[in-house]
Amino acid sequence: MSRKASPPFGRRPDATALRNGLTPFHEAVRAPGRRRIRFLAGTLTAAAHLAVIAAVLLLRAAPQPEENKPTLPPLQVSLVPKPPGPSDKAETEAGGAPTIALPTPPQVIAPVITIASTPKTVTSDLLSDSQLAGASRAGEGGGGGGGCDMARAVQQALRRDPLVRNAVAGADRIGKASMLWNGDWVQSGGQEGKGLAAVRQAVLWEVGFAPEACRNERVHGLVVLSLADGSTRFAVGTGDWRWSDLLGLRRAVR
Repeated sequence: MSRKASPPFGRRPDATALRNGLTPFHEAVRAPGRRRIRFLAGTLTAAAHLAVIAAVLLLRAAPQPEENKPTLPPLQVSLVPKPPGPSDKAETEAGGAPTIALPTPPQVIAPVITIASTPKTVTSDLLSDSQLAGASRAGEGGGGGGGCDMARAVQQALRRDPLVRNAVAGADRIGKASMLWNGDWVQSGGQEGKGLAAVRQAVLWEVGFAPEACRNERVHGLVVLSLADGSTRFAVGTGDWRWSDLLGLRRAVR
C-alpha cells in the first residue's frame, strides 16, 4: 500500500485543527507565554508612567534656588556707648574689653531727724540779795563822790534807751539782778558775747563822753544800777576801780 506522504511535523499548517474542534498541542503551549509577555509589558509601561509622574512631583516640591527667595532687610541694632571714665580708660590702655555699665537703682535715703535741744540757760551772772548787800546805789553818793555822780548818769542813760530794755527782755533778765562788769564784761543769759550788747554800748557811750575827771575818780566795791521798774538791776565794779576801766583804759590805783 502506498501511503500518502505527510508533511514534516514542524511544517504542519497552524490552521489545521484536530478533529472534534480541539486546539493543537503546540498552540496550547504557546498561548500562556504570550499572555505573560503582555502582562509584563503592561506592568513595565505602568511603572514607567509612575516614574515620570513621581519625577514631576519631586521637581515641583523641590526647594527654590536661593536667588529666587525674597530677601528681608537686615535688622539694625545700635548700642549707646557708656561715657568713658577713669576705670574704662585704664581698662582700654591695659587691653581689656570695655564693659557696659548698667544703671544703678536709686538709693533710698532715710530722712535725718534732727532733735532741737533747748540751749542751756546761763545763770552764772545772776546775783542774790545777799550778794548785793553793802553795794552802793545811784544817787547815794557811792558813784565816785565829789561833783560827779557817774552812777546816776549811767543809770539815767540805761533807763531812757529802749534798746536796753529789749536786750534785757531777750536775755530773760527782767526783774533780776545780774553782774554786768567785774573787771571784765560778764556774759549774760544765752548771749554769745560778753555782756548784753545794748547795755554795754549804752554804758560805754555815757562813760566815754563824761568829763575826764569824773571818769578817773576812784570807786570802791559794787555799784548797783536799776531800770525804771526798780527790780531789774545791774552790778558793776570790783574791789578798787575807776569808771574809765570799763573803757579798757585801766590805770594803776594809787
